[in-house]
Amino acid sequence: MDTFDYSEWLDIPSYALDGKLLATPTFIFNILQNIADNHVNKHDIGWQFMNRMNMFWAISKMDMEIGRRPQWRERVKLTTWGKGRNHLIQPRDYLIETEDGEVLVRATSNWVILDAEGKPRFLEELVPDIRFLCENNALDRPAKRLRVPAKGSASEYKAVDFANIDMNRHANNSAYVTWLMNAFDIDYHDNHELAALSVNYLQQTHYTDRYAVVKEEIAPNDFLVSMITEKDGREVCRLQATFREV
Repeated sequence: MDTFDYSEWLDIPSYALDGKLLATPTFIFNILQNIADNHVNKHDIGWQFMNRMNMFWAISKMDMEIGRRPQWRERVKLTTWGKGRNHLIQPRDYLIETEDGEVLVRATSNWVILDAEGKPRFLEELVPDIRFLCENNALDRPAKRLRVPAKGSASEYKAVDFANIDMNRHANNSAYVTWLMNAFDIDYHDNHELAALSVNYLQQTHYTDRYAVVKEEIAPNDFLVSMITEKDGREVCRLQATFREV
């Protein structure tokens, strides 16, 4: 991998764990989001830079393949890199590896820059001389576009609460992963492991919005999931989660 990538080491802490003593999918999403922020901040185009111009980075898609989840106290290497844009989309890839070089997680994502009115902007308009992009691929495909919503009955509606809100004052990207995992009971989680996850972020949700989960099993242990709002039935997030039996 060339010099345009960015890496950090992390020891998996106890607060990141589930009942199997493994890092939760929500924690994995959070650390990938954090290393992306650290990388762009290193190049002076992070949150502070965007905020000064009333803009922000927004993720539109994330795809992840999990060989296994990191375990308690395991030391892992997080690596990320930005890739050349596809029109308004700024792709970004990630790897999580062990000290021995075992790849635990591969992921790819699509990001956009939005202004205060929600209009997308080109990165090159803001920073004409971008020198930290490369074309290596963590996955052999771009992030998926999930084309149809899930069919089925909605779960009980729940409020987007204070703990879900991020620095941009809408639900954090990883909150949707938590809501997905909560849609399966503990017996299912005890006997299954998340193997792949695709997330399409469609609209923002805010404090006191109420959401429900619609879940459809489209193949054995392969689920299409929609997050919808109570007020007007908007679909705000669409996910596909594939599990393997353990």
